[in-house]
Formats: sequence, C-alpha cells, structure tokens
Amino acid sequence: MKPPPISRIVVRGRLSGRFGGSFDGMMIEPGPAETALVGRVRDQAHLYGILERLRDFGLELLRVEAGEQ
Repeated sequence: MKPPPISRIVVRGRLSGRFGGSFDGMMIEPGPAETALVGRVRDQAHLYGILERLRDFGLELLRVEAGEQ
C-alpha cells in the first residue's frame, strides 16, 4: 500500500513555529502573506481534524492542494 501523497493546506497570514505541534505531523512553511501546512493527510478524518484546528485558531483557509500519488 502506497503512503498518502504530500498535500499543502494554505492559510492567510504568517504562523510561527509554535503552531507546529498543533497540526498532527504537518510541517509549517511560513511565507510573507500566507503559510502552508505540508505533509501527508492520511484520510478524510485527518483532513477534517486539521481544518477544525484552523477554524478554532481563527485562521482563514485559502486553499487545499492535494498532492499526486
């Protein structure tokens, strides 16, 4: 069984490294105006968990980029 592809979840604003442990295995790639959470999203429940945390932190979701297999 192949591992899930690498995905990018992009939010508005710049997140500091202190958020790193909040997103279950996702790496934070901060940019000047947006931040990407990059990693393997295991399944739909994992994705929803990440999206719920973004909402709880009051972050604006810009896009979700599903990686290729």
